[in-house]
Amino acid sequence: MAQWPDPINALDDLFKLLRQTPPDEDQIHLYRGHRNSSWKLEPSLFRYQEYRQAEREILRDVIALQPNEFRDDTTTFERLVRLQHYGAPTRLFDLSYNPLVGLFFACRPPTKEGEAESEGEFFQFTLKKADVKYFDSDTISCVSNLASLRYDEKQKLMSFRDNGELNSRDEGRRLLFFIQAEKPFFEPRIVLEHLKSIFAVHPKLSNQRIVAQQGAFLIFGETTELDRERALGINVLTAKIPASMKKCLRRELDRISINLRSMYPEIEKASEYVKSKLLPPS
Repeated sequence: MAQWPDPINALDDLFKLLRQTPPDEDQIHLYRGHRNSSWKLEPSLFRYQEYRQAEREILRDVIALQPNEFRDDTTTFERLVRLQHYGAPTRLFDLSYNPLVGLFFACRPPTKEGEAESEGEFFQFTLKKADVKYFDSDTISCVSNLASLRYDEKQKLMSFRDNGELNSRDEGRRLLFFIQAEKPFFEPRIVLEHLKSIFAVHPKLSNQRIVAQQGAFLIFGETTELDRERALGINVLTAKIPASMKKCLRRELDRISINLRSMYPEIEKASEYVKSKLLPPS
């Protein structure tokens, strides 16, 4: 992971970074922002051991409570995207094709009244275009369906020595059962290394927020964090956002319609945006 030498104090600084770090012809850039530079590059599911142990129950319980919300979803990946949309902990990690979206999230204001602004962090992820999977990829189906297994079953999978052992043991056959529920002709050739890896995914544009944020995802196997020193083939460039400059950056972004209303097209966020315009700027 590389650190950009200059902080982002204004939009021009972001544009300078983008001009000086163009992707190669066979590469693509994806972006993310953290309101607090101390946050790890990890999905919400892995932030607490209790979440990780209850992944299967989270998925099933939310679907049981709101079945109509999931009626059009045909794969576990699509269900995870919907869970992510509603704030449930998942093994997905939000990214965007638009660097301004990454900057928007890096500049978000404090969430608690009286809380001080914190230093933010902007991330540029560089990876091969050929490595970006689509939502209907067999590999993504394999990794997504880890969410259908019990915690002890996933632990057992990670102890297997090779693909042969994985595909012949009960836990591997159980994973295969869930994969074949959405891909009936999938053969028992699950790759153990895929279940330990991180993949970029181009999703269906299935909800307004994904469209508005030009969204993409990383999906994590049983790797819990995108290590800042060992990024599994994904090159990461970071730039700091000084706490003292966040308010100015938010104003600059608002002038080009990168704001709460455009990023979250749901009516409650539109109302929140309108209300914020009546109060002193934050």
